[in-house]
Amino acid sequence: MVLPTKCVTVRFPTTVQDEMYQFLELPPDIFKAVEGGQSVSLTIKGRPSDDAVLCTQDKTYALRGVSISNSLLVLRPPASSSAQELHIRDIRHEVLECVPAAGRTERLHTLLRDSAWRGVGHPPWPDHQRAGEKRKRKGKRYTRAQLSSVVQASEGELSRALCDANIVEVGGYMLLLRPPELASLLSLLLALLTVHSDSDGVASSAPAEAIISALADEHDVPPDLSRGVMNLFGNVVGDDWTADVPAAVRELGRGLLTSQGTALSPLDSLLADWRIQAGAFEGHVAMDLLTGSYLLRDPPPAATAKGQLVEYFPVHTLSAHAPTRFADLFLARPRWRPDEMIPFMRGLYPEGDSKARDKLVAKYVRVVKGRDGAWWYPRRTG
Repeated sequence: MVLPTKCVTVRFPTTVQDEMYQFLELPPDIFKAVEGGQSVSLTIKGRPSDDAVLCTQDKTYALRGVSISNSLLVLRPPASSSAQELHIRDIRHEVLECVPAAGRTERLHTLLRDSAWRGVGHPPWPDHQRAGEKRKRKGKRYTRAQLSSVVQASEGELSRALCDANIVEVGGYMLLLRPPELASLLSLLLALLTVHSDSDGVASSAPAEAIISALADEHDVPPDLSRGVMNLFGNVVGDDWTADVPAAVRELGRGLLTSQGTALSPLDSLLADWRIQAGAFEGHVAMDLLTGSYLLRDPPPAATAKGQLVEYFPVHTLSAHAPTRFADLFLARPRWRPDEMIPFMRGLYPEGDSKARDKLVAKYVRVVKGRDGAWWYPRRTG
């Protein structure tokens, strides 16, 4: 062994140090990008009461402290290049590990529900009110940047969540469109789409400005709100709106489901009302569009009607805590078909990560296979 010709002396500082450091172990994909010279945006998000998360542009990671056997020293550089003595700035016995996680976007509904749009005929904000109207809206308004600072999700996940929750920007602020109120507006949009289309048949495109003007003149819908909804359910390019008809019809169904609250309604009645709201686009109506928003129940034995009943059961109202989510699901049903439960697991694992989903299933679900296929039961623990 060859000993170094020079030694460095490490000493504790003579004065009290207030500095504290944390070591972050980067995930392999981020480390590879940084090592390759790419610029990677890393943002730690969370309120003081939250468990912090690390966000890139399109991914979210939970931060978990991991103890290590060897202490890590943070040293102050020497005062000069010839100095042989370093002072300790901090000593750490753990590193922060990044664990892939789903963006925590459930806070969006909590933040925006008090200032949500009240429907056709109502202005979105106080500054849109007509002269002489004194009613004030309650609830704090948030800009897109403010939501990004308090919602623990990457920018990509947040953008998708805003679309999924039907949140649009109106007058510089983000406005939540609840399903019942949005369904009324979409019914008008689909009717105007049919009226203003240049096609003789059922078409999915029409002049955007004609529809926006009709909504403003006849229903007091502000143009920026109309345009925002049209971009949620299609694309406005120039003066042409190409509608995503299946998405709009799906949202009509969600609006009807939400309106019934916790009550059970006959499936046939829901489908009939849904087709009426869809008008010329009734051919798109199908319960598969509402996967993850409802449960089907058999009627009570004494019921006169024998058709199935529909219960509004939206995934976004379920807990983001995995043990609680599975407990709630098995309270709703004692057993599940795999394809029926998987939509209700959304938000518990990164979207598209089937391995993370399978780990959750292995932890909380007991799989029983029979002649009629596989069933999922709660896994008994403890």
